[in-house]
Amino acid sequence: MQDNLSYASGSHAFKFGFDIRRNQLAQLFKPTTRGRLQYSSLNRFVNDVAQSSTINKDLQGVAEVLHLDWHDFFFYGQDEWKVRPNFTLTYGLRYENPGQPIADLVDFNAPVLAAAGNDPRFRVGPIPERDKNNLQPRIGFNWNIRSGTDGISGFLTGGDKLVLRGGYSRTNDYAFTNIALNIWSAFPFVAAFISPTAPITLLGESAASNGVVSAFANLNSPPINPDAFARTVVSEDFHAPTYDSFSFEAQREFSRDVVLRVGYVGSKGNGLFQTLDGNPRLPFSTVRVNPAQNVIRLRANSGSSTYHSMQVSFDKRLSRGFSAGLYYTWSSFIDDASEIFNPSSGEVAVSQDSFDRRADRARSTYDRPHRFSGNVVYELPYFQDQRGFLGHVLGGWQINSFFTFQSGAPFTVLNGSDPTGALSGIAGLVGDAIRPNVITSLDISGMSIEDLYALRNTLFRPLRGAAFGERVG
Repeated sequence: MQDNLSYASGSHAFKFGFDIRRNQLAQLFKPTTRGRLQYSSLNRFVNDVAQSSTINKDLQGVAEVLHLDWHDFFFYGQDEWKVRPNFTLTYGLRYENPGQPIADLVDFNAPVLAAAGNDPRFRVGPIPERDKNNLQPRIGFNWNIRSGTDGISGFLTGGDKLVLRGGYSRTNDYAFTNIALNIWSAFPFVAAFISPTAPITLLGESAASNGVVSAFANLNSPPINPDAFARTVVSEDFHAPTYDSFSFEAQREFSRDVVLRVGYVGSKGNGLFQTLDGNPRLPFSTVRVNPAQNVIRLRANSGSSTYHSMQVSFDKRLSRGFSAGLYYTWSSFIDDASEIFNPSSGEVAVSQDSFDRRADRARSTYDRPHRFSGNVVYELPYFQDQRGFLGHVLGGWQINSFFTFQSGAPFTVLNGSDPTGALSGIAGLVGDAIRPNVITSLDISGMSIEDLYALRNTLFRPLRGAAFGERVG
């Protein structure tokens, strides 16, 4: 349900509105319920010698289908104030109160309570509260500078052909349902096990005849190695990330149909979604911070980003059958968490060192320093005034062209395996791989992938102990 109201009074134009949404989702999302075996080589696969195994089994009392039901509330107010005939100030405030679908996962029934109990291996953490502080201020201006046509000021402004614009806004991003589904597909809703050896014998006497795991009544008969148990959780203060965006632009009209724009656009992201190892291994040790538990995939708000760009556009409006637009962006995009899951380009999604997350700060997976695009439309002048059959067939034709040239994606060198075992079970990288150490003083940022591979033994050293490699951008 939504509605908007506009009201004009003197030099002010007010706008108010609201948007209320009810979201419902019924989802069956339980991967690996039949188990999975992983092989490190073709020879091991042929001989059925698995390297590790994974299985997720339902707990008794947990529904097979997940039903989520939550409400979102959005409100805004805005004023467009014409301070002077050539100067307009726009300001407003938006408030967003999104629902928290993760809260719907709470159902402390008997199986969950029995599974958690006082056993440190299976403690159930708190569910984050509804995010209620998403205030989003916006302010912007539009100034049409007017001056005489003489001198330097006249050359720059063209009398009244120069317009300056600028603004600032804050926006929020919200947790998508896949995060809730990840939590639902792990303890305390599913018994998720990762074993460094194969196969897994699931809970011995605790497994019911129908294959559904009981409430861990016989947890210690036989005992469960903590290294075989994994879960996915969200941080206690899980909330919406914030983005502060700011811009400044100068627009110059050179003729009635030719306009040039040069501007700066930037943004700062805070509290971005990121997956962390919530129970990392201690340096120079195989023991985790909490030795009673294994892998904890922690969805948290630990990421940050900065974006700066110069944007230039040249537009030739349609006249005399010809129009064109040329656009160039020169930018820098830096972050320490490009994705909460695996980026499509094969970059690192999980912080390799949970004790030093700043070591992951480098070029973003989505950084494209240069982008040049354009379009051209040309109306063929032939047979435009021709009537009859020839006019319909040969007249009115156009030639159109669109093009884009841009920088490629950053490339990060991966070791191809995880000899340290630091990220065992976290499933945060493409495959089972971490970054090697850089052992050269050469600037390798401009090297091609072929050169990096050819010189790999002189540029990098694989990690052998509990250390962490640099992120190369």
